[in-house]
Parts: sequence; structure tokens; C-alpha cells
Amino acid sequence: MVQGFKLALADNDAVLLDGLSAMLSEMGYEIVATAPTRHELLAQVVLYQLDICVTGNLFPDGDGVDVIGQICAAGAKVVVFTSDRNPDTMRKALDSGASGYVHKSSGVDALVDLLGRVAEGDVVVAGTFLRSRIDPNRSADLRLATYLTPREFECLTLLAEGLDTAAMAERLGVSGTTVRSHVQAVLTKLGAHSRLEAASLATRFGLVDARPEVLGS
Repeated sequence: MVQGFKLALADNDAVLLDGLSAMLSEMGYEIVATAPTRHELLAQVVLYQLDICVTGNLFPDGDGVDVIGQICAAGAKVVVFTSDRNPDTMRKALDSGASGYVHKSSGVDALVDLLGRVAEGDVVVAGTFLRSRIDPNRSADLRLATYLTPREFECLTLLAEGLDTAAMAERLGVSGTTVRSHVQAVLTKLGAHSRLEAASLATRFGLVDARPEVLGS
């Protein structure tokens, strides 16, 4: 739960905006403003000194991703809640300063979990966005690795060591569900289709120090 944080919601879909506002309010979130355009969202960031903005990226007055930098400069964290699966949009949002990026198909529960982690300072991605395989000869394709949280880096290191979910949970002192959540975030950010591929990429590009024999290369 994000307690003590002032949230604004912005989306071009009025029905979704009203429904999301009602659901989050019932959960105890303080929704101080809603906006159907990015212009109104920017005005509300300044007016209400918001902590977190949950915004779509398609508005009648332009792309919401283009104003992320302005929102962050005003002191608010940005979470993009979108139906756009284009990985380039996600990269642009994160590069612009967004702290979270979640696909609408992931549901409100995923958004709520993401909000809590963003409030704690994490950069979080939820959903399936990177559908094409990474070109192993292009290290630039791994630039999203810079958005791995410290805990996600720990999980990536353990993946490279060949640990399964249960062993990772024991090593980290967390539940298996938490481990699976972190691992999915790692796969999404690296654009990997499996744990083995993530570990192999991490080793190949020097993201972690792993024992090569574990990877079966």
C-alpha cells in the first residue's frame, strides 16, 4: 500500500479512468486528481505537488511519454499504465524517467504491486513487451539491464549459478512467489524468453560473474 502518497490518474479512456480511480480509492489510495489529457496532467502535477502519476501514453493532445521528463522535474514519480506493447515505447518511457511501466492486461493487482515497489524507489516493468529475440552480437539491446533493481540483479546472479526457484527463495529469504515475480521482471527487462537465456546473456555481456559450466554453453 502506498500510504501518504498523493496520486493522479491520467488516461484518454474516461470509463477506465473513473473505474480505476474508484478501485484504488477503495483500496485506500489518495487520488487527488484525474486527467483526460496530458496538458491537464501537467497542470495537476504543479497544483497538487503530486507524488506519483499513473498515466497512459495516448492522449488527444499528444503522447504522454513525451511529458514524463516534465512530470519528473516537478517532483513526481511516473508509472505508465498502457495497452501499448511496443518495446520502443517502454524504452523511451524509462529513458525519460518513468519509474514503472505496466501493461493494462496485467490488471489492477499488478498495478497495485508495482505502485508499492515504485514508492520504495524501485524501477519496475510488468507485462510482456519484448517479443523479439535479442541479437547476441548487439550489446546495446541489453540497455534495459540498467533498470534492474538490486534485488533483480541478485536474482539474475542466482539464475546464472543455476539455482531453481526454491533454492533462490531460501538464499534470499523470500517466498517463491516473490522470486518468480523478480525473475519475470528480469526476463522482461533483458528481453529473454527463458531463465537459461537470461543467465547466458548476463554472462556473455558481463552483467554478472557466473560459473560457465552451469549454463551448459
